[in-house]
Amino acid sequence: MRIKKSSLEFKIILGVLGVLIFLSLVGKGLTMMLVGRRLEPYSPAGEFVCLEDQGCLHVLTEGEGQPVVLLHGYGGSIYDWKLSILDELKRDYQIVALDRPGFGFSTTDSRGVTVFDQVDMIRDALHSLGIENPILVGHSRGGNIALAYGLLFPEEIKGIVTLAAAPYGGKMGWYSRVLNTPLLGPVLAHTWFVPLGEQGVKAGLEEAFGPESSPPPDYLDAYTAFELRPGQLLAHAFDQVHGREVIPWMRERYQDLQVPVVILHSADDQNVPYEQALLLHMAVPRSRLLELSGVGHEIMFNRPDLVSHGLRMLENFPGTDSDQ
Repeated sequence: MRIKKSSLEFKIILGVLGVLIFLSLVGKGLTMMLVGRRLEPYSPAGEFVCLEDQGCLHVLTEGEGQPVVLLHGYGGSIYDWKLSILDELKRDYQIVALDRPGFGFSTTDSRGVTVFDQVDMIRDALHSLGIENPILVGHSRGGNIALAYGLLFPEEIKGIVTLAAAPYGGKMGWYSRVLNTPLLGPVLAHTWFVPLGEQGVKAGLEEAFGPESSPPPDYLDAYTAFELRPGQLLAHAFDQVHGREVIPWMRERYQDLQVPVVILHSADDQNVPYEQALLLHMAVPRSRLLELSGVGHEIMFNRPDLVSHGLRMLENFPGTDSDQ
């Protein structure tokens, strides 16, 4: 008895769909288990500032003195600061460390949060907390957010310190393009990206901490726990893909930036070329460039003393309140 070709093809398609559904369910189950297990040691350390129709930002405030707002980079959280330099800085400053929208314990009311959305949310949260005239310290992607904030609202901040920022755009991993793909991205984020992503995360951090060191075990655990979650994976991908869209707008305005900027960047940074720091220094009239060597991308871990030095440089910048 001959089986019709169309009937056979239909059965094959059904079989393939069945296998894909089964694998997706297994992947989702593994994802839920791993996320729960990895996050178990962590709980919110600060308070939540909820903004109407925007989401809630997780904010940790410690210390007294000149307010300093810490903005983490791609895939990070307030643990970027808690496990590096926060305890040192809070002795001299009022530290405001926050999880950017969609990262750490912060939430958003939409899947995609643009650079301008992030600036608005951070600004609204600072106003809600009564934080006035802060210094913004931004690491990596957080440096770009700080620069955008300064371009939009220069009268509201004292200045900016960038740590290994990418003001002219950075390299983008293939996974961000995949995860930002409609339908496919969310499916992968909720199924197999989490179980299969641990080695990729470790390799990425090894590169970021190199050439001087490797990621501390407690930070590797924290970064993995927060980054390998469906929501943060999608937020990271959107941030990386669409964050590039605002770069032309920003680079045209760096020359008009009114606030002082202290730029810390390593010539050995394997994530963002030093040339970007040099270009930013040349473009921003009121800027100082501190060239580092042998440090890598994670400056606040490898050279916390230089972050403190950068803050003092900013406070003593000609024309600032401290200088007058």
